[in-house]
Amino acid sequence: MFQTLINNIALVVCIIPLAFASYSDWKTRTVKNQIWLIMTIAGLIIAAARWIYTAELITTIFSYVTTFLISLVFYIIKIFGGADAKAMICVSLLIPKNVSLSLTPFFAFTVFLNTSILLGVLYLIILSSNLVRHLRGENLFPGLESESKWRKILALLTCTRSDLSSVQTKKNLYPAQHIIKKDSKTEMHLIPPRQALDKESINFNLLKSKVHQLPNDRIWVYFSKPLVPIILISVIISFFLGDLPLLLLKFF
Repeated sequence: MFQTLINNIALVVCIIPLAFASYSDWKTRTVKNQIWLIMTIAGLIIAAARWIYTAELITTIFSYVTTFLISLVFYIIKIFGGADAKAMICVSLLIPKNVSLSLTPFFAFTVFLNTSILLGVLYLIILSSNLVRHLRGENLFPGLESESKWRKILALLTCTRSDLSSVQTKKNLYPAQHIIKKDSKTEMHLIPPRQALDKESINFNLLKSKVHQLPNDRIWVYFSKPLVPIILISVIISFFLGDLPLLLLKFF
């Protein structure tokens, strides 16, 4: 009885701050640290209650430490932003143990898995959108015909095409192609998403001599995806349904 009650309280305390964080992440791609502080304090109180009444301290510590390390690695290799890593760490403290059908006993691991699947769905949507443009006759790679097929596939999965004015005015858009000079000639190339996020290495203003090659002044851009809303959705799915792969297996 107490276990169910504390889990429900932890879920509410987890969802409400994450909802505010999701809105902020969606609008500005930043989240105030006060939200994570509130979740951490609430998580410590709930962890103390679990320890007193159910002796689950070891589970909480293991969940927190492993999630912290995984999130740190994801942050270093730029899969996570700072807010995404903090969100996962707070979730692991608030809800250390799974309450639904899952592959592992740890809730944060299920959230990691479901978040990855939801991100995969997002990339499929981006790919579908780009393929629809191709089927409508749009030339997706003008001036980039010599680029490798792997870079083109990466662009199709992670990027979209936008006009130059949007790239220069919207801070969440990063040029995924640039022009370089080589042997007194100019060459246009696609840029992998990780490099696109590094503003200092990008030529934001395409050379005027090449702009005319871009239909409607459009270029490939990488847009930073708000991950906290996806983590929020994943938390809800993980709590009530468990692992998505196991859920899908029920239909076969």
